[in-house]
Amino acid sequence: MEQRFKERLTGAVVLILLAVIVIPLLLDDTRELETGITATNIPEKPDDTFTTRLIPIPEQDEILPVEEDAKEIPAPVEADAADAGEGANPGEPTPAAADAGAGIENKGLTGWVVQVGSFSRGNADKLDDKLRAAGYRSYVVDEPVKARDGSLLYRVRIGPEVLREEALKLKAELKKDMNLDGFVLNYP
Repeated sequence: MEQRFKERLTGAVVLILLAVIVIPLLLDDTRELETGITATNIPEKPDDTFTTRLIPIPEQDEILPVEEDAKEIPAPVEADAADAGEGANPGEPTPAAADAGAGIENKGLTGWVVQVGSFSRGNADKLDDKLRAAGYRSYVVDEPVKARDGSLLYRVRIGPEVLREEALKLKAELKKDMNLDGFVLNYP
């Protein structure tokens, strides 16, 4: 009888273990997480053909000057150069052309400037005066940049020019005439 008791006891343990494992699986109402991607947030491909929003750049003759605030860009020193007949570039608008288009606003017009460097306020003003005396349309940016040592640096720029090619010519002219090496930046 001892053997029969052991068999019944083993059978009962197996049935209990099987019940402990199988019954929770049958009664579990949690759902499995879906591992596959069923939808995306990418919109469907449009049926229309693709068109760009490129705006053609007008030729130099079609460009009208934009009125700027006097604080941002000092007035160009062209009156002396125009009277003497020297230093006038053919690509630059004449003062008469600037007066003719003064009443018209061109919003969104951008240009290019040549940044000569960043200096302390005194040195920036000295270089600005030197460049203006040489006939360049230079200005000092009124928003100082903080240097690593904590001092404030002011950027000296020349321009703006409407075409990047003109700004690159101006950069080469500065290197040749005044031995100043700058770099061309987008304006404003």
